[in-house]
Amino acid sequence: MARLEVIEKEELARERIVSLRAVVLGVMGTALLAWLVPIFDLLVQGTWIASCHLPIGVFNLFVLLLFINALLKILRPQWALTRRELLVAYCMMLAGSGLPSFGFTEYLFPTLAGTLYYARPENRWAELTFRYIPQWFVPWDVAEAARALGGIPPEKGWWTTLYSFLPQSLLPGSREVVRLFYEGTPTGTPIPLSHWFVPTVAWSLLALAFFFALFCVSVLLRRQWLDYDRLTFPLTQPPLEMTEGADEPQTLLALLLRQRLIWLGALVPFAVHSINGLHFYFPAVPEIRLTFPLNQYLTSYLFSQIGPFIAIVHFSVIGVAFLLPSDLAFSLWFFFFVFMAQSVLLTYLGWQLPNFPGYATPAHAGLQMLGAFFAIVAHFIVVGRKHWQQVLRGETSMDEPVSYRTALFGFVVAILFATLWCSLAGASWGIALLSWLVLFVIAVALTRFVSEGGLLFIQAFRPSDLFIAFVGTRPFSARHMTVMAFVEKVFMFDLRTFLMPFFMDSFRIANVSQIPLRPLTKAMWLSVLVSLVMSSWSFLRLVYRKGANTMMQGAGAWFLQHSPRQVLDFTVAYIEQPRQPTPLSRSCFIIGFVVALLLYRMRQLFIWFPFHPIGYAMGPSWPMIQLWFSTLLGWLLKALLLHYGGLGAFRRWRPFFLGLLIGEYLTAGLWLALDYSFGKVGHRFFLF
Repeated sequence: MARLEVIEKEELARERIVSLRAVVLGVMGTALLAWLVPIFDLLVQGTWIASCHLPIGVFNLFVLLLFINALLKILRPQWALTRRELLVAYCMMLAGSGLPSFGFTEYLFPTLAGTLYYARPENRWAELTFRYIPQWFVPWDVAEAARALGGIPPEKGWWTTLYSFLPQSLLPGSREVVRLFYEGTPTGTPIPLSHWFVPTVAWSLLALAFFFALFCVSVLLRRQWLDYDRLTFPLTQPPLEMTEGADEPQTLLALLLRQRLIWLGALVPFAVHSINGLHFYFPAVPEIRLTFPLNQYLTSYLFSQIGPFIAIVHFSVIGVAFLLPSDLAFSLWFFFFVFMAQSVLLTYLGWQLPNFPGYATPAHAGLQMLGAFFAIVAHFIVVGRKHWQQVLRGETSMDEPVSYRTALFGFVVAILFATLWCSLAGASWGIALLSWLVLFVIAVALTRFVSEGGLLFIQAFRPSDLFIAFVGTRPFSARHMTVMAFVEKVFMFDLRTFLMPFFMDSFRIANVSQIPLRPLTKAMWLSVLVSLVMSSWSFLRLVYRKGANTMMQGAGAWFLQHSPRQVLDFTVAYIEQPRQPTPLSRSCFIIGFVVALLLYRMRQLFIWFPFHPIGYAMGPSWPMIQLWFSTLLGWLLKALLLHYGGLGAFRRWRPFFLGLLIGEYLTAGLWLALDYSFGKVGHRFFLF
């Protein structure tokens, strides 16, 4: 008996060591990725490595880890990692992957610096908005900048007393802080990082509150989506299948080396992208075109307002679409054409179709999307009412990351903190609270699209777009619009890498591989903190040393120039020319809500019904503008295979399509490394 207790204690001790080893690997991978993302996005200006919900950077680091583990199994079997350890490291890297790019860093710092750098007397930013910018928002002296540009300095607020206690080095800097950001710091001149301390801390507190609220909602949804709805979580299939059998002795790459079709599938994107990579280096090498603009072939005026119409071959998207349920894959590309037909019809009727500011989607289609988002969230709340009753009663199982009561309380506290933060900055308390609540409806819907639909990247619209559609801009003060313009740009404008889908995918991976959730979530939060610190340091160091103006191509042009200009351009436009709501705007939202509910009802009544609400909700979005053609190819190939070969053929060829995804991601990582090594700029074969 005593011997058994000793053995159990030894096993528990070994598990603790293993867990520590996995956490260390996860932290190292997260730190490396957070350091590299700004470099690859802004300096190399190639394929984005962290701009989607199956990040290329994470995937390549994970594959590298698999290869290292394969060597360990041969050379030092006792050092080899278990499947759980591999997946813990993967989940940690996943949690921290989106923050260096669209999730926080690459939106925050250029927004704060560009607001002053691009301010001119003629654009009236200083005249109309600088008086409303709190000093703790930005690293430069707002009062000094306002006076220099003909604006009104802001009134002294509660933060004036706080600044009196800070050392001189942490106080706001002059315009030089921003000039050096864009023009570079001369050799031997220290980087003025101290002036960024206060705004970075202030915005990081809001970020952590937002991230924690996303985590709490993920906890509340976990059991319903995993256990009751049994969503497939398509983006978790590659890491799970690649580690299947990893605990078997002498297994090199588990599934990969046993499946020749995976390597055959991976060879296709490797060959195509490698030929195109050689063409980029040596133009005499022929290029294999993968992008085909189609607007030029639609010359009638009826097609003048359909927006971008382009066919792009993404092998990874073909692979993901093949893995999706056929009705969902069909609906994604089908509704893209439905919304295009709407634009043609409205053009024929003489309607002008403006886009939402900053988006490629017409307002009438975007409002239908928003209506569908609300309908989708309302539907699964009603369908899962028994689960929500358990949540409200606090009936938490032991395998939840935290108790339901903690998650509910944490969500409320986080949202109230975010609202208070905005209110202290000058926003209206009630409208700020409503903005955060609307954002979470959008966030839950988008997460559902990733968890059920396997969408590699997602995008929606700001809460202010919905408010303006219903009540116009007159109810909002200039101060409120200025403050919320900053908040929306950093946290609400582009949700393609926000944390909630990463949390849900990690919960599913833990469920399949029996990883305890509570220790895993602690490790993931450590990863989030590491990513915030490392990516901020990497970004500021890179930009101040090189100068933002030297990186104005590709992603650099967007993050460093176009995106920062939008913040106050849109705000000033709303102040100078207030928007009025239109009956069409309100009607489109209601139509989207009703149509999505009808689609759900039809699916309940008729098993054969081929249209999925997610396809309708994402139809006119920027992701589908890029991905419709590859989704169509994946759906078509699957349909043909099932028709002529049956379910057996589908199962046999499934590894091939998984290989398309694996091969394209690995090839992207290979060429990024080559481009960085040889100093080549602008080689990008993922649009995303």
